[in-house]
Amino acid sequence: MKIELNNARRDTDVFANPKLSSKSPMVEIFSDVALGNDLSKHGNKVDTVMKHIKDLAAQAVTGNPVAKAEINTIVRFAIEPKLLSAVKLFDFMGTFRQIGYDEQPMMTTYAHESIRSNFQASRGDVPFATTTWNEYPIGTQTISSGYAVNYREIQSGNLDKVAEGMSQVQVDMMNKAMYYVVNEMYNSIKNATGVKYFAETAGIAKSAVDDLIKKVRRFGQPAIVGDYSVVSQLNDFAGFEAVPKDPATTKLSEAVIEEIRKTGLLNAYKGSSVVELPNAYNLTELNKAGDNFKTYLPEGLLFFIPQGGKSPLQVFQRGGLTSMTGNDIVTGTEMTRFDMEIGAGVAKGQEYQIGLIRDENFEIVPE
Repeated sequence: MKIELNNARRDTDVFANPKLSSKSPMVEIFSDVALGNDLSKHGNKVDTVMKHIKDLAAQAVTGNPVAKAEINTIVRFAIEPKLLSAVKLFDFMGTFRQIGYDEQPMMTTYAHESIRSNFQASRGDVPFATTTWNEYPIGTQTISSGYAVNYREIQSGNLDKVAEGMSQVQVDMMNKAMYYVVNEMYNSIKNATGVKYFAETAGIAKSAVDDLIKKVRRFGQPAIVGDYSVVSQLNDFAGFEAVPKDPATTKLSEAVIEEIRKTGLLNAYKGSSVVELPNAYNLTELNKAGDNFKTYLPEGLLFFIPQGGKSPLQVFQRGGLTSMTGNDIVTGTEMTRFDMEIGAGVAKGQEYQIGLIRDENFEIVPE
């Protein structure tokens, strides 16, 4: 989607209604009609809202920018709660915070410094540690998505295409946000100096997995997180040797077989949860060989993320969703675009708290 800069118009520049929000009856009814949900709870309000939507669409067909902006605003409020709920998945991977447009995302780092007490104990000096912290700003990345709008269809009361567009925007923006965060994690851990728990192997090697679990576990029980292509390789590590010290006799227990049969994956390995990151195909791009679609996320990265403590990964969502309208410079189609600002980083000097194995068999890695 390419909106020409000189015709793009932010909806907030021409329409603002402080009474309209994601909890407004108009937004709730519009969303339920578009998604085919039960409308009985809304009573006669449905007809009133749909008449207003059709009137707005009729004005939008004639080029009224205020009517277009109001429709986009209603759609935006319908999308935003579901998208923000999905984005909060980052709470599992690290620390997620929502901040205002007027706030600067600030990374917080913590360090432990050992100092000596001046008090002379009976058996010598008593050293103790203190925690210091530091903040530094990071930038944000604009995550965008959108769809072509047919106001004549909306005028007729047909919201099928709007429902498809809303779903497309939610999925596309979540995938792009996840890619951005994974990219930041990968680059931070790989390029870290000093102590880091990073390995590159041809395939996910059991020895590398065991080693990283042992090291990262001291910061908290790690979750093993990655695309199906890497987490599925852990299935091979769950067996036991029927004849001690004879790998050729490795067997799987009945419980493990049942786990794999149901989900295709182990639920846990050596006490660590195994979590598959959703990784959809990007249907607009082909892979290098040209025989399949690219995935949104890299396939060959396996992360070991400690749970229960303060994660060095910090993710910020700045402000809310914004929308604009413009014409596609290639086709001339009228497009509605939605933007969301995301900032992410791994605290400097604390990269070692997240382990990472890169499977070299996969070429799709963040740049």
